[in-house]
Amino acid sequence: MNIQPDHLAADVSWPLSAIFVAAVLIASATSAHTVPDPWADNVISYNQGSNPQAGFTDPTTALGEPTRTTNITSPVGGAVTPFQPAFGTDEIVSIGAGGQLTVSFDEPITDDAGNPFGIDLLVFGNAFYVYNFSNQTATGATFTEGGVIEVSANGTDFVTVPDLFADDLFPTNGFLDPTRDLTTATLDGSLIAEGTVPTDFTLPVDPSLEVGFGDTLDDILEIYNGSGGGVGIDLADVGLSEVSFVRVSNPLGSTASPEIDGFADVVPEPTSLVFIAAGLAVVGRRRRAA
Repeated sequence: MNIQPDHLAADVSWPLSAIFVAAVLIASATSAHTVPDPWADNVISYNQGSNPQAGFTDPTTALGEPTRTTNITSPVGGAVTPFQPAFGTDEIVSIGAGGQLTVSFDEPITDDAGNPFGIDLLVFGNAFYVYNFSNQTATGATFTEGGVIEVSANGTDFVTVPDLFADDLFPTNGFLDPTRDLTTATLDGSLIAEGTVPTDFTLPVDPSLEVGFGDTLDDILEIYNGSGGGVGIDLADVGLSEVSFVRVSNPLGSTASPEIDGFADVVPEPTSLVFIAAGLAVVGRRRRAA
């Protein structure tokens, strides 16, 4: 948009207070998805259970940011996509039957209605959409391995998250622009998938959407809309205003072994702050003009 010099001269008549507040809010908005540390910080306890996946028993792999690029020394390593999850021994931790993993956050996760879709916490496993190699689309099935999720404010009193499981929807996606699909993998790894534009691991997928039969990777990326995936939890569903501890457990007798990649605190969308800032600036102009 072309703005003439005389237009600019009129605009700078805003009160300094309105300009300052607007600038602070816009700065806050643009950094809203870059909170200092949205990831789990500490392993409180880990019991591998009776049947964990061999070699996947380092609980510290669940700390920090979820995996974007997996096991690049493998012929099918590379960018994590909803068809290709993290599978390196230094990337995920397995929980066998009767086992559990408890982590904590240094900064509490709060129940915030301003979060996208009301979701406050994300859990990342290594679930994936089953891939039809013949036509390079989703079959409509999802490979998941469960895992009961519990949350706590004090590390002692845990509440079970209803109807959601840790190693489940939505499978992790590391990049907005993965360079290939599974059909182009080669035995020497020369076509390892890569990506240049990272997704947002603090942004949930709209839980009302789903991936179905015949969806391509591009279709899935559109559904994810910039999100890195993860199982989305609204703390309102467990009646807690904030939590600092998350526990994933696998019931005795389970034949599955959930794998956990990470946890993330969801942050509010910045859009509303931008509109507030713009509104204050406009009000400031009108008052000045009066």
